[in-house]
Amino acid sequence: MGAHIRPPADLTVKLPASAILLTPAFLIFCSSNFVNAGNLLFNTLFSRWMGPVLYSDLALILTLKLAILGVFAALQMAVSREVANVTGDKRDVLKNNLARINGLVFVILWLCLPIVLVVSSGVNLGEIFGLSNTNLFAIMLLSVPFAIPLSMCRGVAFGELCSWKIIVSANAEMLVRLVGAIVVWHLGFGLEGVVIVISLSVVAGWLGVARALPKPHASVQKVRRVVLGLTIAALPFAALQIAQVLSLDGDIFLAKARLEAEQAGYLAALSLFQRIQFFACFALASTLLAAVVSAARDGKEILPAAMPVVCLFLLVSIAVLALALFRGDLVIRTLVGPAFAGAVQGLTMAACASIAFTASYLLATFLSALKDQRGIWAALAVSILQLTWMAFATLAPELGFLALLEIKMWFQLGLAAVLLSMTVRRVCTHSFG
Repeated sequence: MGAHIRPPADLTVKLPASAILLTPAFLIFCSSNFVNAGNLLFNTLFSRWMGPVLYSDLALILTLKLAILGVFAALQMAVSREVANVTGDKRDVLKNNLARINGLVFVILWLCLPIVLVVSSGVNLGEIFGLSNTNLFAIMLLSVPFAIPLSMCRGVAFGELCSWKIIVSANAEMLVRLVGAIVVWHLGFGLEGVVIVISLSVVAGWLGVARALPKPHASVQKVRRVVLGLTIAALPFAALQIAQVLSLDGDIFLAKARLEAEQAGYLAALSLFQRIQFFACFALASTLLAAVVSAARDGKEILPAAMPVVCLFLLVSIAVLALALFRGDLVIRTLVGPAFAGAVQGLTMAACASIAFTASYLLATFLSALKDQRGIWAALAVSILQLTWMAFATLAPELGFLALLEIKMWFQLGLAAVLLSMTVRRVCTHSFG
């Protein structure tokens, strides 16, 4: 007789709607989309007040901010996985060590910040990134000392699936950015004032979740080992965040450098649409990671742990694709105003690309929760190839923003197909092996 194999019925997941509504994934999903609505209002207002040329500067600053937070999100996800993987006294010891590390990092960053500001001013990084006002980049750097503590504390909250701490932090960040930016703009402080508020919003997000970590006790053990473990654990997630920035926002940098200002503005508007779709599901990745790690730790089935995230992702994707296909003009007018009407030509391609990358991001996170990092490295490799292809394509003088979007779409659809195939094989191995 051959080895006993569990029947395929084990793969059938029955999760009623009422059960999904009670999960941390659903609560965090609702909060994320309320934050998304606030960010949408922010961009809707400022795209109209600034116009395509000045708004492209703001879009670039927002992209840089997301890149900074995205890289530190690697730390968040590493912390989340480590916290989810232990319980009881072991978790308390881990949190105590994390609190001590958090305090040391905060002090070190503030000591290093003046040096970083001088170096960035000397090499004029703002001009290198294509910003018309070179002070904007330096202002963004002021938020960095708060970005790592924010990521650390959010990682603990996600690892414990503490929904309310996550919700308070995300909404505090959004409200400070939205309300503060409106106030300073109308007081006449211009784009610099808006960017200062964007930096302060990171501080607000950190204050909203700071209590996720305790005050460190005097007896902290094995801090160096924890730092080393977090560094190693964060590296793959850092690669995933880099892949996210390159895949979804890399074309903004190329457009700013190579395309006409109007075309760059169109691409910035479509990038906003993609960010709204992606960040509607971004928080789901952290809940997926913690839920799957916890299920695997306790020897439970992994598909029920992942199913709420799958359902919510499909819901968002269907809605986004339907809007792009049938109400594209309305979407662009609502997001950024009639001045960006030319961007509607690329809306469907932008939607397909962002949905495909979001699927890849979630699939890579799922695989990582099972200690399989191949999906992350595949995402990074494809993002580099995509951006390289785009860079060569922009050498053609007649190239427009639609060509960049088409390249992005096909690369991301191919990546999603590969990762879906890898995930199906991994799940079958886990269920039947």
